[in-house]
Amino acid sequence: MPLDDNRHDEQSDALEKIDKVIALLAIEDKWCKFFAETSDRRRCLWGAMWVEDATRILDVPILEAIRQVTGHHHWDIDTFNDHPTTTHATVLEVLHQARHNIRAAMLSPAPQYRWKPVPSGWSAPCGTFSY
Repeated sequence: MPLDDNRHDEQSDALEKIDKVIALLAIEDKWCKFFAETSDRRRCLWGAMWVEDATRILDVPILEAIRQVTGHHHWDIDTFNDHPTTTHATVLEVLHQARHNIRAAMLSPAPQYRWKPVPSGWSAPCGTFSY
């Protein structure tokens, strides 16, 4: 189905983008707080997403992963990144959780819908038709 193909393409694109973001932030010396990008090319989580043109496609998966990893809801990625308790290790854990979630969504089958007959004793919603 075309809709299923689009869903898979978007998830595949998200997986490619998150791998690039992980690569940008893999080394602690490449990560920072409070700045999208510093003069020495360190980036915050959002800054790395922006460089890879991934903010639109990764915003929701990363916010969900932040909630899963930290147990707290953050309204945006910046507040998580800049929070006093956020470490480079936490950022990487969030990125890997988001990657896992995206990959799991790719592997899960599309929802299946099954037609069920109306239970006996129920009448048709519009009555019966006669020709």
